[in-house]
Amino acid sequence: MTGSRLRIGTPRLMLLSTCLCFWIDAIAADGLVKAVPEADTQLIANATAVDITRTPGRGHEGYNVAFLYGMGQSADVKTLLMGSDVLPGIYRVDIYANNTLVGRQDVVFSENPKSGEVEACFSEDLLKQVGINTVALHSEGKLKADTDCYRLPDLIDQAGAVYDSPRLRLNLSVPQAAMTRERRGYVDPSVWDSGVSLGFVNYNLNSRYDYSSSNESRQSTNLGLRMGLNVGDWRLRNNSSQTSSTGQPSKFTSQNTYLQRDITGLKSQLWLGETYTNSPLFDGVRFRGVQMASDEGMSPDSEQGYAPVIRGNAESNATVEVRQNNYLIYSANVSPGPFEITDLSPSGSNGDLEVTIIEADGRRRVMRQAFSSPPLMVREGRLLYDATLGEFQQDYGSSERPVFANGSMMYGLTSDLTLASGLQAASGFQAYSMGAGINTRIGAVSLDGTQSHSSIEGTSKVGQRLRLRYAKFIESTNTNVSVNAQRSLNENFRSLSDHVYASSAAQGHAWYSSEFPDYSSTSSAYSRTRLDVYLAQNLGKDNRFGSVYLNGSDDRYWNNSSSRSYSAGYSNSWRSLSYNVGVTHAQNVSSSVYNSRYSDTTLTLSLSFPLGGGERPPQVFMNSSRQQGGDTSLQTGVTGTLPSDRDVNYSVVAGRGADGTGNGSASVGSNTSVGNMTLGYSYGNQYHSTSLQANGAIVAHAGGVNLAQPLSETFALVKVEPRMADVPVASYSGVKTGANGYAVVPNATPYRANWLGLSANGMSPDVEIDTAMQQVVPRRGAAALATFKSSSGRRVQFELFRPDGKLMPFGATVDHDDGQRLGIADPRGRVLALLSDEQTSGELLISWDNNQCRVRFALPEKKAGENYQSISLKCNAVTPTPDKPAPAPAPAPKKIKSAVPSIAFYQPRQ
Repeated sequence: MTGSRLRIGTPRLMLLSTCLCFWIDAIAADGLVKAVPEADTQLIANATAVDITRTPGRGHEGYNVAFLYGMGQSADVKTLLMGSDVLPGIYRVDIYANNTLVGRQDVVFSENPKSGEVEACFSEDLLKQVGINTVALHSEGKLKADTDCYRLPDLIDQAGAVYDSPRLRLNLSVPQAAMTRERRGYVDPSVWDSGVSLGFVNYNLNSRYDYSSSNESRQSTNLGLRMGLNVGDWRLRNNSSQTSSTGQPSKFTSQNTYLQRDITGLKSQLWLGETYTNSPLFDGVRFRGVQMASDEGMSPDSEQGYAPVIRGNAESNATVEVRQNNYLIYSANVSPGPFEITDLSPSGSNGDLEVTIIEADGRRRVMRQAFSSPPLMVREGRLLYDATLGEFQQDYGSSERPVFANGSMMYGLTSDLTLASGLQAASGFQAYSMGAGINTRIGAVSLDGTQSHSSIEGTSKVGQRLRLRYAKFIESTNTNVSVNAQRSLNENFRSLSDHVYASSAAQGHAWYSSEFPDYSSTSSAYSRTRLDVYLAQNLGKDNRFGSVYLNGSDDRYWNNSSSRSYSAGYSNSWRSLSYNVGVTHAQNVSSSVYNSRYSDTTLTLSLSFPLGGGERPPQVFMNSSRQQGGDTSLQTGVTGTLPSDRDVNYSVVAGRGADGTGNGSASVGSNTSVGNMTLGYSYGNQYHSTSLQANGAIVAHAGGVNLAQPLSETFALVKVEPRMADVPVASYSGVKTGANGYAVVPNATPYRANWLGLSANGMSPDVEIDTAMQQVVPRRGAAALATFKSSSGRRVQFELFRPDGKLMPFGATVDHDDGQRLGIADPRGRVLALLSDEQTSGELLISWDNNQCRVRFALPEKKAGENYQSISLKCNAVTPTPDKPAPAPAPAPKKIKSAVPSIAFYQPRQ
């Protein structure tokens, strides 16, 4: 093995050995250890770790070292088996259960009479805190009321506890069957990390320039910004957009600005400023004020929220805009053919999503998709709540900003029954809601009812609304279905938004009064019924017969008007050919931006297949669409990534438009550690269009400024110390450290353990990272920091011989004359060491059994392209190892608090 090295493992758990560089032929335990063939390429010792079976926490008697003999030479493994003993006392340690950080606790260590060693002592409370099923242990009679010190191996078969004293870490190995189900994935709040203080700007730029043969041109640009500042436990956030177009002045819109922080004791979030209500009973509205609400992410195995999937079909290099409550929340350029948007972050818990597809020739198609919370269901004994007090801030063209209060709660009365209630009040308006959710064999279903009282200029209206929600995933048939149906019992029902709109219209200055007269306070254009349906079905085992989906929304109003929008599709593959058939329909769908109503029906057919072989061959695709008027368009093209750089993608398309004329498009994009960018060009009948999409982030922190990929709500920083540039972060494509030694990991899961590591691929062979992986547990919105120590110098392999010409024994330790431990000899007497640039010559001290010898070395000049240098050295004389006086025992500590970060060491999966 060549290249950089990651140090993995601890002395108590692992033996350093070679990677497949010798045959093992001996008896271990009661069976044979299979022979491991010698690799064709010379592999280097100390590069990996082999776990030797033992009973954790039982001393060294569990090691079976018989297999280390029979290799034609002696083996000295005392150094490998030496552990870090611990004195009796109370230690504050990081507790890891099955390589997952579960908490930081004070743990008693005492002598185990059975083994004579000092081991961790577990009380019943501590067993519960680390997630062990104590109910099962009680039923088995293993827990007793008069005992407060248990040894883990005595309670659970194949379980163990090993203390890593240098890092103040207690590693637990527990069979999964012995863990409580509700604790899986949960991390104790004591190790939740508020992260480092920093500021960032997340940007998403979409720009188009269209020009026609008549020399008329138009330009449009959307710049979405999500800005933030983290200081301690507080998060300051702002969401804004800058829009400009030909003939229109540039417009900057601040969607919302707010402060946010955790309320750990209540498992809640606190918001101060402008944001959206988050109620499962009332429609979401934008407000300025204060809000507190439960955060389910803080609880074990809870749902992490819901976001809809938007599907559609583009006929050219098109722009897709998604708005909620008249605010632009998403914008992206898409290639011709079917598209799927899965990374939306809607605000609040309810509210339609307005989707606009802007084709290259300027045509616009509008559809609406429902977004609502799932049925009213929480776990037994759980209480979820939200409480809001603020000023109504919806953008409707009026200066009226009533103050309102909003609150709701859900409580799991049993595992199958949840009760819910809520209240909403403002000047001249009150709404009361009650509901219940039931978990049945056919799915979760909830029913809630709301009564509203609206008083405007002395006229009072009282109305009621019922809402039914249903959701079910049928595992046996892979069916996912959800239904949201609501009905107003009379035309007097008003939501808070309806009341404010109507009140403003009565004063003659609401935008609904002038631009949408049918929504004024004197009409009956309030919602009567609404039905939202989503269905996804996989057909046959392993999708053998493909999959279908249906997504539809139907609205009817008291003035007998209606609007509907739905999409459906079927997809499958035959050998290497993939195909998709879809239909979208929109009727009388209003656009909040373009002052129009849109109706159309479109049928689409898409085919794709790989062009040639290889791991990621280019894809050839064909798309055809037919609109309601009979117009048909056709596109054929190829898309793929560059063979030499998978982060660069391209697309080339040629086709025929609905008017029978030719068109085409091309795009090229690049995904890098500093952001993503796509350039596009389209042409058609009397028009040309160019487009640019760029998204990424700028992060400023104590270590400098880094450009990064687009950030999610919670992210992380990786620091290599001393600073080192261009070190890849494992499992994150394109993410590397910058010149300041920092890398920005764009996403992390809050309140959960996130593994972060560095990849040896692409690193210099003369670089060594001391820690293979680290674990961070960020709070919501935090930027957790993981620091990796690095070393650099010259990689040297010493091949060591004794005076009689025999190889140094396996396990012999090698030290530099300055006291630095360089490594341990492999079965061929080799040691791979990383020497500093100053250590070009010196003396090595080699120790084995009770012997030692010294030998001098001098490094030759390093050749270009040489991964490591190899030197053979022979000792001249062997002397006995001097006896060292035993150190005096230190007093037992009363309590030792951890001063090191939570660091995990494990062998990553290949």
